[in-house]
Amino acid sequence: MVKKLTLLIQSLIRSPEEFFDRTEAIITARIEKYINYKLNLNPVSAKKSLRLIFEFLKSDIDLGEIHQFESELLIRMQSLEKVAPFSTKHHGDLSLGRICYVICRLLEPEVVVETGVAYGVTTSYILKALDINKKGKLYSIDLPPLGKDADSFVGYLVPDNLKSRWTLHRGTSKRVLPTILPIIKQVDVFIHDSLHTYWNIRRELKLITPYLSKPSAVIADDIHGNKAFMEWIEQIKPDFWFAFKEEGKDSVGGVAIFK
Repeated sequence: MVKKLTLLIQSLIRSPEEFFDRTEAIITARIEKYINYKLNLNPVSAKKSLRLIFEFLKSDIDLGEIHQFESELLIRMQSLEKVAPFSTKHHGDLSLGRICYVICRLLEPEVVVETGVAYGVTTSYILKALDINKKGKLYSIDLPPLGKDADSFVGYLVPDNLKSRWTLHRGTSKRVLPTILPIIKQVDVFIHDSLHTYWNIRRELKLITPYLSKPSAVIADDIHGNKAFMEWIEQIKPDFWFAFKEEGKDSVGGVAIFK
């Protein structure tokens, strides 16, 4: 705790804006822990979620095509444990990564936007899909958790041969999204995996909605802790959506697809 407080104070000296953003995130996250949300999401299994995507889009792929990729990713994840400057609990779940991969493979997006990178599990899946598609660009936004040399570890797991289609923006989504969206002009796939508070999820979805193309998809991690994703679903009414239970952790994600 003392170490993190020291790093937080150092961020104030380096950038008052970053200090404010980090402090706001800490306070809002802690406040929301005491709010008891009871959402009736009825999530499907991660495995069934892939079948639902295949059925809705009337297309499928053989996940055997990423067997070697996943084996190498797991090896890199194991090696990271010895040097990680912040908790590996920030890893994206592999089942979430596969869903992102499948949607990117099937929709063949030109532009993908991702909030939250951490060590880059989900980022790696997205970039692998774009690499196989031989098209598309990923714009990621991340302010890493506090830790010594944390910035140099953002996207640590992303293979070097996949980075040519990747642009990483440092900062919070509330500051970065409004600046890059008018430049990229449209978003074919959006992935929320940053701060999972009501206000942050709500803000990201509100910002991204006018830029969604058709077809497009929105994937959100940890939607079970508040009503932001469900309020957005009820307002926007996508052509298809579902909630899914992630395999590796006690989390529920959501997928919405627009045709």
